[in-house]
Amino acid sequence: MRRLTQWTKQQRMQFCKKNRDTSWGHVMFTDRKKFHFSYPGEKVKPTQWLLDGQKRLARQVNHPSCVNVYGGITRYGVTKLVVVAGSSKHKSKHLNKKGQPATNITKGEYKEVLLYSLLPEGRRLFTSAGLGTWVLQQDNDPAHGGAGDVMKGWRHGGVSLLPNWPPNSPDLSPIENLWGWVQARVQARGCKTFEDYKAAVEEVWLGVPVSMCENLIKSMPNRIKECIKNAGDKTPH
Repeated sequence: MRRLTQWTKQQRMQFCKKNRDTSWGHVMFTDRKKFHFSYPGEKVKPTQWLLDGQKRLARQVNHPSCVNVYGGITRYGVTKLVVVAGSSKHKSKHLNKKGQPATNITKGEYKEVLLYSLLPEGRRLFTSAGLGTWVLQQDNDPAHGGAGDVMKGWRHGGVSLLPNWPPNSPDLSPIENLWGWVQARVQARGCKTFEDYKAAVEEVWLGVPVSMCENLIKSMPNRIKECIKNAGDKTPH
């Protein structure tokens, strides 16, 4: 997270003060994550020592393939992942502003992610816990602009949007910690093909322990408290 401006700190402070008493067990945190695959991986060093008579070997930078996904976390578990535009070997039916096939998430595709994945999955998780109403959190990605209209028209109802999420605030969202946990375990597998890597991302994600989800959601009051204590500046989370 880059250095925060005074304006951003104020936005974070306002959000945290308004949400000191929020029941986070009713909230689903959502996010998009790019998992980069690189095998066998090559680091390009700034210097290279050579013996007399040897020629310098120009190494190629490894451009990793990518799995671009949306997911959500609740106290009761995680949603299924949705692969979206920006993933390698993934053809999107959605178009960008130039009328070309999108290479990253668009408002149109995000609306489909909401309608056919995040909202149904959130309803499944909260209903299983006996909760009829819940709240969806999202960050300030421009593609998320039409979420409110989608949710108002969703036939099942019972869900609202967490208002005024502050910019540049990954430390306030527990799903960020979960992404890091998943990526570390996927990388430890040493997948040799992109197909294996993609499958590993989904397998590890779906294997996230519910106890971990509970602990991450329970960390929210402390995140809020630390942000207020730091006058809106970064927290260690």
